[in-house]
Amino acid sequence: MLGHGYLNALLNAKSTVYGPQREKVGTLGNIYMDAASGDPDFVAVRLGLFGTEELLVSLRGAVFTDGHLQVRFTKQDIRHAPRVDPGARLGDAEKAMLDGYYSVMDPDTGG
Repeated sequence: MLGHGYLNALLNAKSTVYGPQREKVGTLGNIYMDAASGDPDFVAVRLGLFGTEELLVSLRGAVFTDGHLQVRFTKQDIRHAPRVDPGARLGDAEKAMLDGYYSVMDPDTGG
């Protein structure tokens, strides 16, 4: 997970989000902070031709490369993530559901 020190980098990041093989996934949307730690733990990514589909992706293992955000999950992984309203507050139940999904899909866990 990106620490609190990366918040400014996230806020200032260029809009493109890349997947693990540096393939374009979508554009950066809202940033979701962990209520307990204050660290960013999810971001909304706009997918599709006109960015009409907006889904949340975990920042677990994410890095900044050339001013862009690179996440550990493919576009297909993100497309199949549980649907959560990207405009709403991320509650405990939604966060647990997303954490569970991305834990299974994490390349380091063999999911």
